[in-house]
Amino acid sequence: MIVLLTGEDQYAIQEQLNQYKAEIDAQWLTLCYHRFPADHLDRAISVARTRSLTGGKKLVIVENCHLKQWGDTELSTLQQLVQVPEFTILVFVATNVDKRLKIYKHIVKYAKLFEFPLIPPWRTDLIEKAIATQAKKIKLVLSKDAVEYLAEAIGNDMTRAASELRKLYIYGNSRKLEFAEVKELVPCQTQNSLQLASAIRQGESNQVLHLLNDLLSRSEPLMVIVATLLTQFRTWLWVKSAIVSGVKKDSELAQLCSISNPNRIYYLRQEVANTSINALAKAVTMMLDLEMSIKRGTEGKDLLPTILSVSRLLKPT
Repeated sequence: MIVLLTGEDQYAIQEQLNQYKAEIDAQWLTLCYHRFPADHLDRAISVARTRSLTGGKKLVIVENCHLKQWGDTELSTLQQLVQVPEFTILVFVATNVDKRLKIYKHIVKYAKLFEFPLIPPWRTDLIEKAIATQAKKIKLVLSKDAVEYLAEAIGNDMTRAASELRKLYIYGNSRKLEFAEVKELVPCQTQNSLQLASAIRQGESNQVLHLLNDLLSRSEPLMVIVATLLTQFRTWLWVKSAIVSGVKKDSELAQLCSISNPNRIYYLRQEVANTSINALAKAVTMMLDLEMSIKRGTEGKDLLPTILSVSRLLKPT
């Protein structure tokens, strides 16, 4: 079996790899479980083509395959995919792939494609559902308020969610955990980023610099900061757009904007009351450009200029 796993949800991908690994006889893991970096493709394919000495399944994983690093030589090597035995599980793992590439089109002729995109950080309803599902798997009982808090505190980082839930399971010792206990045990790493978003929206440049410096001094990942800002500004834009279009009921606003707690609408109305929809739309565009810049490996050089530009854009006149 040949598989291509793609997406940014590293937790889900690792769970899938663990399932494949569980199919290998534990006493033969040394002989039947192999991991290779993408630049060792020829070696990986050679191992995959060789039948298992134990007569059972063999797992071969090729990691970090964004495919663009491969050329004609690798394409020639991949012609051997047709020779991979039935009992070999050959897995290509990629964060993202360009489906227009010749190599991609060749691989999917033989491979099953599984895509694992991250839950959008603004879809708190889906994040809550994912956290509740993970908790149920390990028999951790949480109150509804506790699940909502975890979604806010952790965001769409499912790897961290799994770690925090295991910690809560050990602490809870099979009893139900309430909001107060969970809040004490799991820090909300997005809180200062939300404060930063609020300061940007109000055009408070000095406060923006203070909060951003605090986040960076604590080695807060740039993508976490930007993801939180983007989530908040998208929410403001959606709410403002709905209000401008004539939606009046809080329940309708909450549903249209995918906000799980309708009570939050009261505060969101106040937050966007004096902000123009055009300014919010431009701010979201600038945040999206910043996110793409960081993903391309600019090491955050555009972070401060972009955030200050957005702050000046939204500063009340």
